[in-house]
Amino acid sequence: MQEIQQLFRVLYSLSSKPGVGTIPYKNKGLEGIFIQGITQGKFASDSEAATRLYGTDQTDVRYKMLKHRVKKKLYNALLTVEINSNKSQLQKEVECARLITIAKLLFKQTEYNLVLGLCSKAIAISQEYQFNELLLSAYELELATLTNQGTLKTYNVKRETYLKQLKIVTLEKEALSFYQLAKAHLRSTVKVRKALLNELPGIVNRLSEIVGEINSFESYLAYYKTSILYYELIGDFSKIITITKEANSKLESGQINAQRFDTAYNAYILVYAHLRAKDYSQGLFYANNYYSLFDNTTRNWFSYMENYFLLAVHAKQYELAVILLHRVRINTNFNTISNDAKERWQLYTAYLYFIDPKAPVLKDFNYQSFINSITEYSKDKQGFNVAILILQFMYFLKKGDSEGLLYRIESLKKYILTHLKDTFSLRSKLFLKLLMLTVTEDFDAASCRIKGAKHYQKLIETPTPGDAYAEIEIVPYEHLWELILEAMPKGAI
Repeated sequence: MQEIQQLFRVLYSLSSKPGVGTIPYKNKGLEGIFIQGITQGKFASDSEAATRLYGTDQTDVRYKMLKHRVKKKLYNALLTVEINSNKSQLQKEVECARLITIAKLLFKQTEYNLVLGLCSKAIAISQEYQFNELLLSAYELELATLTNQGTLKTYNVKRETYLKQLKIVTLEKEALSFYQLAKAHLRSTVKVRKALLNELPGIVNRLSEIVGEINSFESYLAYYKTSILYYELIGDFSKIITITKEANSKLESGQINAQRFDTAYNAYILVYAHLRAKDYSQGLFYANNYYSLFDNTTRNWFSYMENYFLLAVHAKQYELAVILLHRVRINTNFNTISNDAKERWQLYTAYLYFIDPKAPVLKDFNYQSFINSITEYSKDKQGFNVAILILQFMYFLKKGDSEGLLYRIESLKKYILTHLKDTFSLRSKLFLKLLMLTVTEDFDAASCRIKGAKHYQKLIETPTPGDAYAEIEIVPYEHLWELILEAMPKGAI
């Protein structure tokens, strides 16, 4: 069932025709009932569908055959689907690939004149969009055809063109393999990501050489994305700002193929880099300027809003943060985002509640219920574990629960010893030590400020680590410490 549901989602996303018009089926038959049941959300599982259609379970041979027929039609529909014009790059790429596939079929039937005509069309599209691998395939097919007809002079000219293109594609594949290597490592453990650091400078240099040699879109894209990964790893976000601004300049001057470059992605990275570089005013400027690039029905919009929201919080523009959170919470597509993303938004909401509990957007937020529902440590929440620990501590502090706070102290000590051993965790370690002071100093704000001055100063001097290692600071630790000290006398125990 899941495979069929996925195929329908892909077809709906791609197709220029609404509904199930891309799939031929009879409305009145079982096949039609099955398809409508899936697309209308009536069948969530195989057992439901089999019971409704045949009065049996999913092991029924008739049901299995029905699924097989529908899957076959869906896969065939992908080959012929009329792609939405909003996806112009994909539309042209698929059109070009189809032309080459048909040309190969005609070549096998020795219809050489037809082959050359289709190759000519494929070449024109490939050159416009810089689909270099498809262009190579078209040249290769054209060359094979010219071995059977045409003059030797024409053949030799085309062969030279083919060999030049072969070199370009070979180098592009090398560049792509480097980017894939980096990305695959970054999806692994922190230890693996740290090990990659030693290799990345050489990889970035090699990618720069490839771009200098062939200056193709694919090679530049590999260099651009790998460079961003590298500088994010080492925490040099000012360099990422430079890279994204340079990309915009290249786009404006025509050095990058405008029909293929993802301006929304570049805007997302630019805004994110300003957040991590702590350039909040400029970050908010760009976040507002590029907001219209993102469709609020997509997951990308929610990802963009995370950075926008965090910029507002870090800039202490809490009224703006409330407005942005409201936009997210009233968006009817919120349920389409991943569970991890939903949990992050719950965390953001909880922190905003600590800052401004009377904000209208937080009226229905159950702070206590959320605190009780989150676990202290989970690999699934890597990057947010300290944020969760801090949130739980602040809850008990605000509540005036001395017993709960004493238990939290032990949890913080254990967490520091177990998970904050490396230097990249220094900021989190320092802040957790400041939190522990609130208990050891009997919740005396003045005493905490004096005794914690050394840790606080070191916190200010310690830069945020690269993203491979960092615990996310939803509210900067410096700001959070001041908020806690301000709140302490009111909730003193």
